[in-house]
Amino acid sequence: MQASQIVFGVLLTIILLGMAGFFGWRQLLTLRSLRSADNVSDEDRRYMSRQAWRRLTCSVIMVVLAGMLAMHYRLEPAANELANKKQLDPAHEFTPAEEAFTRTYAVYWAIVLLLLLTIVVLAGVDFFAIRRFGLRHYRQIQADRRAMIEGELSRIRSQRNGHRG
Repeated sequence: MQASQIVFGVLLTIILLGMAGFFGWRQLLTLRSLRSADNVSDEDRRYMSRQAWRRLTCSVIMVVLAGMLAMHYRLEPAANELANKKQLDPAHEFTPAEEAFTRTYAVYWAIVLLLLLTIVVLAGVDFFAIRRFGLRHYRQIQADRRAMIEGELSRIRSQRNGHRG
């Protein structure tokens, strides 16, 4: 294993842990502030709570991914050794222990990919939730504006005392 791979892995692990910690902390603050917020509608409170839980879940998954990435560096030498054996001798038959390790290594990376997919799916769900939230508020602003304009029109009409211009 090369030093650059180790440095990159350590940096990636630190970045994942840092991001998970920061975003997890922010979501915990959001959940805590929602408990005491009186000026938030029930629908907005539910939206913000669900968003915080989705993001908190992503933070936990990032911590797990960071751990799995760190663990990979313990598994990689054995995987490289098996790959080299197969490359040097294509007819090489794996022992039952090597077969078991190969399966374990494949399942390990399948889990990593599923965790990454979970983060992407949760981010997509979050994106569409934000879109729905924005549209709902945009429609509410439009309805309020329409009501304000109609109120102003009726006030102006009543001030004219029935005279037509």
